[in-house]
Amino acid sequence: MLAIPLASNAISSLVVKRFVKDQNKEHINVTFHRRIPDVVKGVRTLKRSVLPDGPPCRLPSTLPPPGNLQLSLFVEELIGDGRCGTVFSTHPDLLLDLSNKSVEVLEPGLPYLPSLVIKVADHAHVEDLAAEASIYEEMENLQGVAIPRYYGWFEAELEPTWTVDFNPSKTETAPSTAPGRLSLLLLERMGPLLPIGERLSDRSDIWAIFSDLAQLGIEQPDMRYSNILVAPLAASPTTLPGNTCPYHNCVHKYRIIDFDRARKVDWTLKQHYYEQVGTLGRLLEMMEMNVILEPWEY
Repeated sequence: MLAIPLASNAISSLVVKRFVKDQNKEHINVTFHRRIPDVVKGVRTLKRSVLPDGPPCRLPSTLPPPGNLQLSLFVEELIGDGRCGTVFSTHPDLLLDLSNKSVEVLEPGLPYLPSLVIKVADHAHVEDLAAEASIYEEMENLQGVAIPRYYGWFEAELEPTWTVDFNPSKTETAPSTAPGRLSLLLLERMGPLLPIGERLSDRSDIWAIFSDLAQLGIEQPDMRYSNILVAPLAASPTTLPGNTCPYHNCVHKYRIIDFDRARKVDWTLKQHYYEQVGTLGRLLEMMEMNVILEPWEY
């Protein structure tokens, strides 16, 4: 019997379809295997208000033992292209228990899994993707709360004659950590971007999700419009409901994404807030004026 919904460590391998072509330009299925990222190392800083014992310790995991499920999915549309990765929507095809191959689920959406995306690193940013995987695992208790649910970091070896079908415009070759390697994150799909040109009546909820990150000592320096999204709609037939926030005792309406530059620091909650006033505060203020700021403009 499969758990409902699946735990974030339940999937051990990923069969990706309609994404890679062989030397004959025919689509082939490629199996990606889960990798375990390094544990996040905290950083001591010279800020005015810091914790005496350094960055917070990682909270104990509440996950069950890792599963041995294999998820097959089709890659669909390109939906985002950022500094260190390209994001594609997907459609689930098959969920198979490799420990008991008589257990399988066709098109495994709800109640097992929400809509999913894959974030694929280009050849220059695979280390950033590994760092982002570490941060997602560090923030286990905020998955489905303030950040997307994270289902793993996966890699596969490609033959030299294979090519990636949905090739990012910024590179001529398949993204890879080394010749022949492709790396990706499997994540819950989020909702749309925030509206601009109007004041958000619930903007306090955006401050709250950044406060959640601060509880774990996580700094998000990549403060930009495209990294704050509306949470998946609770009424949608393809989404899981948000989890109750352990720090605010509510279900947040927004989510933060893109943690390739994030780090764990020794700041107090007050210092986190001071840092965010000049970035998040200005970002929200300018959005209301129909202006989108980039990080270098703060």
